[in-house]
Amino acid sequence: MIDCGKLCRLGRTIKRSFVYASIVLVPDLIMLAFFGKPFSAKTLTLILFLEGGLGLLAGSVIIVSATPSVAKAGELLFKTSSWSQEAERHAEMIGVKWMAASMFLVLFGTLVSALF
Repeated sequence: MIDCGKLCRLGRTIKRSFVYASIVLVPDLIMLAFFGKPFSAKTLTLILFLEGGLGLLAGSVIIVSATPSVAKAGELLFKTSSWSQEAERHAEMIGVKWMAASMFLVLFGTLVSALF
């Protein structure tokens, strides 16, 4: 049987990620409308792919930064707090949100590329 709590959390995460990606998309459209030549689908596609790629990279770095080996290196080099399982879970949660929103940016870019 499917746990409603996990399914509801997944639905909220997907919905929020879609909203976050849309918040990034709107300024891109406004900037292209005001400063660009007539609407350029190629430029918008490249911008969305760039932003999506950077977001995927940032999400990966957030997740990796809380692993035990990286946390130990940070503790030795930068005197940060020691590794904890709770901190790792929190970093994974934040990283997954970044990666989900970035995935929507890449999908928006693909959609713009296919439609225009």
